[in-house]
Amino acid sequence: MEIITTREQFRALAKRLGVRHDWHEPDEQSLTARVEGRTFDNAGFWPEWSGGGAELHVIFSLLPDEVGHDCPDCTCSAPAEDVAAVNLATLCAWASES
Repeated sequence: MEIITTREQFRALAKRLGVRHDWHEPDEQSLTARVEGRTFDNAGFWPEWSGGGAELHVIFSLLPDEVGHDCPDCTCSAPAEDVAAVNLATLCAWASES
């Protein structure tokens, strides 16, 4: 899983995943996301911290159809593939910059 720490990396990820520049309907590219962690901070203690207080971060994952899953009826519970993570406070900072 790629750890995103710069806007340039995040833009490259979006391009690689084929999402629109405004991230409208990323599910159409079989992309999903989840948030993990405990503290809303961007001091650098993520995605894992041995002290148990990892900072909140978003993990982007591709759903099975995009990672070679070939179950014909797709009723099984094949896991999504984690492709990248970005700190949530950092993502908010990027979104609010002019």
